[in-house]
Amino acid sequence: MRPSRARRASAWLALLSGMSFTSSLWAQPTPADKALAEGLFQDGKRLMDEGKLEEACPKLAESQRVDPTVGTLLNLAVCHEKEGKTASAWAEFKEASALAASAGQQDRAQFAARRGSELEARLTRLVLEVAQPAPGMVITLNGKELSATAATGSGIPVDPGTATVEARAPGKQPWSQQVTLDPGPSTTRVTIPPLADAASSAPATALSPAPPQPAAQARPEAAAPGATGAGGNPMRTLGFVAGGVGLAGIGVGAVFGILTMQRAGDVEAGCSGNFGCSRADVEANESALTTAMVSNIAIGAGLACVGAGVAMVLMSGPSEKAAAAERVWIAPSVASDGGRVTLGGRW
Repeated sequence: MRPSRARRASAWLALLSGMSFTSSLWAQPTPADKALAEGLFQDGKRLMDEGKLEEACPKLAESQRVDPTVGTLLNLAVCHEKEGKTASAWAEFKEASALAASAGQQDRAQFAARRGSELEARLTRLVLEVAQPAPGMVITLNGKELSATAATGSGIPVDPGTATVEARAPGKQPWSQQVTLDPGPSTTRVTIPPLADAASSAPATALSPAPPQPAAQARPEAAAPGATGAGGNPMRTLGFVAGGVGLAGIGVGAVFGILTMQRAGDVEAGCSGNFGCSRADVEANESALTTAMVSNIAIGAGLACVGAGVAMVLMSGPSEKAAAAERVWIAPSVASDGGRVTLGGRW
């Protein structure tokens, strides 16, 4: 075997067996480890003799992991060969041959070398080809990482069955493919296509500002001086309130004025006789004076409120409501015979 080919074979052996070429001298298992490994070995050997390979091989593999020995490794290789895992068995025979030779166990070394050579002619191989290598590309075979440069173009010994090939690289979308591998001797080629660029995180789309809402057409009163809103004018409202209070006061004064005139008539009729004014007439006169005073105060206050209300409405400026109010007006006046209120309008 040429040196380069030997180095390549050693690399595949390390990959497939999952072990380094170590001797039992490097490991220092405890007595408990040795006891556990021996028990596992005995169980695995018995199960293999019974043909229960799916149970035997894992026990032998665990025994080898706990306390590595050439004998256990040889039995594990035989178990894998019977199970049909030719690549695993080939790697284990090669490793056992090297370990036995270093330990001076020539018989075992020759036996393992011969069995390894026989299996090499029956290996199933997988050839990987990369259509377009990407920086930092990593290729894995059944979860085990391979060097993209070393793995491509070479026939990798693999166990027959189903294998999963995966490829990934920074900034690229991962790629994977399952491959069915027939028992050897056979060679299967798998081409890894150019990896697609990873979908970049789309920047958040800026929300478009909402279109400005058209300004509502101002009503006439909204543009009027002193207006505080589209719905009304505080001064105008206060003016109408004052006017209403004034009208109510005038109404009260008118009622008391009528009572005053009635009682004054009664007093004048009672006191015009020969006997003078009676006590009832005196009390009626005092009551008339009181109602007259109330009437004067109510009418005066009412007129003042009406006047103030009219002034506030006029000062608030024209509006739709004011225009409506102009259709009806109140005109208070004072004459020598008393006060009056004139109500007018147009329709």
